[in-house]
Amino acid sequence: MAENINLELSSQTTSSWLMKKILVGSDVDQKNNRLRLPKREFEEFVIPEMEWGLVENLEKSVEVIVKDVKGTDYHVTLVKYQNGSYNFVDKWNDIVKAKGLKEGDQITLMWDKDAEIFYIM
Repeated sequence: MAENINLELSSQTTSSWLMKKILVGSDVDQKNNRLRLPKREFEEFVIPEMEWGLVENLEKSVEVIVKDVKGTDYHVTLVKYQNGSYNFVDKWNDIVKAKGLKEGDQITLMWDKDAEIFYIM
């Protein structure tokens, strides 16, 4: 089943990119425990800003930090699946629970290449 992704992308500084996403059911379903990131935008804007060692290990999975506006760090796994999609997995449900996220909510993700972390707003 195809997912509808509503995404806006904008450059905030030379070291960060913002991605806005309207969450769909599978993004907040506790059984799935994953957030599918927009492939085209992720490959075009985020990957070029990542350290090469991180990028080359995406298919094996890498741990990244997602920090919220309160300063809470969440250690999630970022992985590229065989179908080519990029996903936050494992501890993604911790973010869903802590922020009370539900289908239809909009989140903003920012990759900060200098700090090498994602921010969620």
